[in-house]
Amino acid sequence: METNQYMDMFLDESHEHLQSLNDGLLGLEDNSGDLSILNEIFRNAHTLKGMSATMGYNKIAELTHEMEDVLDMLRKEQLAVSGDIIDTLFKCIDSLEQMINNVANGDPEDLIDVSDLVAKLSALTKGTPPPAPAPAPSTSGTPAPAADASSNVGIELSDTEKSVIGEAEKTGMRGVYLKVTLSESCLLKSARSYMVMNALEELSEVIRTIPPAEDLEQEKFERSFEVILITGSEEQAIQDAVMGISEIEKAETKIIDTKAPVAAPAPAPAPAPAPAPVNKQKSTAVATTPTPAPAPVNKSSAASNAQPKPAPNTGGGGAAQKKSHAGQSVRVDIEKLDTLMNLMGELVINKVRLEQIGQTHRLSELTETLEQMDRVTTDLQNIVMKVRMVPVSQVFNRFPRMVRDVTKELNKEINLTIEGEDTELDRTVIDEIGDPIMHLLRNSLDHGIEMPDEREAKGKPRVGEVGLIARHEGNNVVIMVTDDGKGIDADVIRRKAVEKGLFTQEEVDSMDNADAVRIVFLPGFSTAEKISDISGRGVGMDVVKSKIESLSGHVDVETHVDEGSVFKIKLPLTLAIIQAMLVQVQNEMYAIPLASIDSTLSVQPTDIRTVQNNEVIVLRGEIIPIIRMEETLMVPHVRDAQELFVVVVHAGDSKAGIVVDKLIGQQEIVIKTLGNLFMGLKMFSGATVLGDGRVALILDVATMLN
Repeated sequence: METNQYMDMFLDESHEHLQSLNDGLLGLEDNSGDLSILNEIFRNAHTLKGMSATMGYNKIAELTHEMEDVLDMLRKEQLAVSGDIIDTLFKCIDSLEQMINNVANGDPEDLIDVSDLVAKLSALTKGTPPPAPAPAPSTSGTPAPAADASSNVGIELSDTEKSVIGEAEKTGMRGVYLKVTLSESCLLKSARSYMVMNALEELSEVIRTIPPAEDLEQEKFERSFEVILITGSEEQAIQDAVMGISEIEKAETKIIDTKAPVAAPAPAPAPAPAPAPVNKQKSTAVATTPTPAPAPVNKSSAASNAQPKPAPNTGGGGAAQKKSHAGQSVRVDIEKLDTLMNLMGELVINKVRLEQIGQTHRLSELTETLEQMDRVTTDLQNIVMKVRMVPVSQVFNRFPRMVRDVTKELNKEINLTIEGEDTELDRTVIDEIGDPIMHLLRNSLDHGIEMPDEREAKGKPRVGEVGLIARHEGNNVVIMVTDDGKGIDADVIRRKAVEKGLFTQEEVDSMDNADAVRIVFLPGFSTAEKISDISGRGVGMDVVKSKIESLSGHVDVETHVDEGSVFKIKLPLTLAIIQAMLVQVQNEMYAIPLASIDSTLSVQPTDIRTVQNNEVIVLRGEIIPIIRMEETLMVPHVRDAQELFVVVVHAGDSKAGIVVDKLIGQQEIVIKTLGNLFMGLKMFSGATVLGDGRVALILDVATMLN
């Protein structure tokens, strides 16, 4: 079997199943009696086992098989959920993650020794004799409905379904119950269920699936599913059509008998025309990660609306009332999105160039066309931006497990609250913010939240509260890590800063508390009395600050002793195309991001004053330091100007006025990275190509102000 083409899909889906296993075990730890959580965990382990076995990763399959046995006993109540079992299963997930990462890196899966875990899982399944087993769950993954007098197939039919089947019988058709069982080695269950539905559409009209179509699409079933359909074909023809699909083990059919006594039927509805067929091309052309077969559509709508041959007069039926969600999501390769964004950037650059040509040559027809083009490119740009946006839940979902593990390690009691996980950020930002948030959370867990007895002595609840909050603020996303711990004592920070030689006593004494607390973001600073694996190595907060600033963001802290702390990260929504102010220094052009600009003004040389050997201007009563671009860029001074242009910029609470020779104007620019050759140029965050082909460097305001 050629497995390379399926490798990306295997890795993506494995990580999704591991995340679901983590979430499920966390839920089971809080609610050990919830059978639905156990069933979900079992399904994920079962699917992961099948996928890894098909791909030839036998060690992963062996471990997941042993997990599956334990989970099966748990859900049949032959084993009781305990802390030891939960911890063991968490260790299994960690080992599986390492093994899958090894596979992704091209290493053998068995670099990790899981023999102890396999032995422990095996011992759990062979331990104390199980109590009388509870009835096994239905093989379809949902509880088997009680047999109903209205049918002879053990499925309870609704009044609408009985009416539809009854009307179909008048036209020589009949209702048929079909149970499809997939082979145990089937990897892509959703694809097989889709192919079954597609084959049935040629011979019948599907009026119901068990489990529902959404569960079939998301593989929320085990090996079998059931279908109620109306057909004029023989049972054997239906079985042959289904068995002609690979990886189908059995197809069992039975004619539905609706002659059983039921309540007096309502008057027969007037004949209605057969439902119009759906546009099958539209529903089946949904692109996902490349798979041997397309992902299933929502058959509850598509199948019941498809026109059968011949179409029964069902009186309008009613089985197709559920709205189809087929085709509403597409899994796209990240490189394609990057290429699309690059092409969008080139389009913006050329649009700006055309605008310059139109203005230079005063071509009114070109100007009119460009106005329309501007609207189209703006709409296109907005759509491309939205396509690149992903919810922060992709980062946040890894933290509940981390908080659980750290809490146990520290012997603390901590509750994590997550808000705003649907808030969206550009994919390039999402990829980078995981580690900074991890540092901040670990800091709150270790330094912030006190031990339970200490909290009780302070009159606080024994359980500490840590919050992870995301929300939009204008064109930015704000992410906050909060805690109700002991806060940060500014005096302790001052003392540590002097001890470490970062500041003199006079310097720290002149700082207010807010500035003193910000010292925690300096390289090499840590207040930990002892170094631990959680934090305290002095590499946490400065890493957070530098990483966030490299994303054109800003991080700050607000704290109160014995009340807690709030670490606030502010990030731009996207890093690809931004609005900027173009300025000129001698013959060179530079771009300053508009989001960092407070105002622009012109001043006379006499308006610049000197305070403590630093040049400043006074703007509306506020003293603002001056940065002369000529000096910063080390460009030789040419002449004294009669009028100076100042761009007032900010980064966090800091402000400065950048002196330039000329203000060119506002423009949409596409950010290009400078590459490894210019990595040392901290003052520039990138470059952009202007409409006339010239390159302008983009100033990194946060670096200039620090």
